[in-house]
Amino acid sequence: MATFTVNNATDRKWYCRFKANNGKIIADSGEDYASEYNAVRATRRCKELAPDAGIERPDGTRLSEAKLAEKLDPY
Repeated sequence: MATFTVNNATDRKWYCRFKANNGKIIADSGEDYASEYNAVRATRRCKELAPDAGIERPDGTRLSEAKLAEKLDPY
């Protein structure tokens, strides 16, 4: 099962990661938090926002998962 983890860095900062079913890290918080509480809050916020998050290219072009899936598997 995919999971979020909250970890303590060596400099007393906290960070969070998202791990895939195979245990590989596929995303991290990109910043450190001053407390475990703040890292957990950030993780919970990601979980809340993820269902509505769009997908964009670096140039800002929004992508449609359905259209991409049709191109990859037209059957």
